[in-house]
Amino acid sequence: MSAPDTLTLAWLRTTDFAPGQLGVLGDPIAHSLSPAMHNAALATLLPTHPRLAGVRYHRLHVTAGELPEALTLLHAKGFAGVNLTVPHKIQALTLVETLSPEARRAESVNTLVRTPTGWAGHTTDGQGFLEALRERTGGTTKGRSVILLGSGGAARAVAAACLDDGCASLCLHNRDVAKATDLAATLADPRVRAAGLAEIKASPDAVIVNCTTLGLKPTDASPFPAEQLAAGQFVFDTTYGAEPSRLLRDARERGVAGCDGRSMLRWQGALAFRLWNGMLPPEAPMRAALGESAL
Repeated sequence: MSAPDTLTLAWLRTTDFAPGQLGVLGDPIAHSLSPAMHNAALATLLPTHPRLAGVRYHRLHVTAGELPEALTLLHAKGFAGVNLTVPHKIQALTLVETLSPEARRAESVNTLVRTPTGWAGHTTDGQGFLEALRERTGGTTKGRSVILLGSGGAARAVAAACLDDGCASLCLHNRDVAKATDLAATLADPRVRAAGLAEIKASPDAVIVNCTTLGLKPTDASPFPAEQLAAGQFVFDTTYGAEPSRLLRDARERGVAGCDGRSMLRWQGALAFRLWNGMLPPEAPMRAALGESAL
């Protein structure tokens, strides 16, 4: 029997896999383009790297309550590594043997690497964001003010990366102000300020980063007030979908440059791939699989 497009915990319990498999766990997960991106890279590398024969990158629908058992099963069944997306990036902190310095600082995990007895936790979200921003703008957040929307796992990694990169200021905004305040306390940096979504005041040259889930669906409202968009800003919406988000449509209407999350997805995926396989994957097949727009 062939495997379904999306694996479940029930399928994992009864299925054996060839060694070295990879995958992404999330809830929801059907929208994820990671399998297409990674499998395109694996297919391109196979002729020159025969050790990758039989390796596939799988999509796994795993709820928060199922995550501990799923990680135990994936290790027992020989998976070499997995990515984690919503809502697992913070919960996984308690389910790994070790944490990289970046994951410890961000208190967020998006990449697990197999060890003989468990999982090593890493985050490639923050560096993936910076690489994608550099690709899109020719620079990063160094010396610039950053408006960060959201306080989940990706937001934590992006926030830590912006501070390490040398941003001038970092304003955290979340619908639940307490979560933004908690993240600011964790980061413990004088450049950080926390406030609610209704209190956004963006400078005309700010980098605006949406790390909320608003944008996964084209009907989602924008988490950022359109009247505060200005031509010198850059809007980085880490969500992606078949259509541009309301935030990106607002930016386009006001002449503000921006991008969706595909370039960050590609970069964080490439950095995860290097952790698993010791090399960066080829860029072209990943771009094609993501349907990434030209720069």
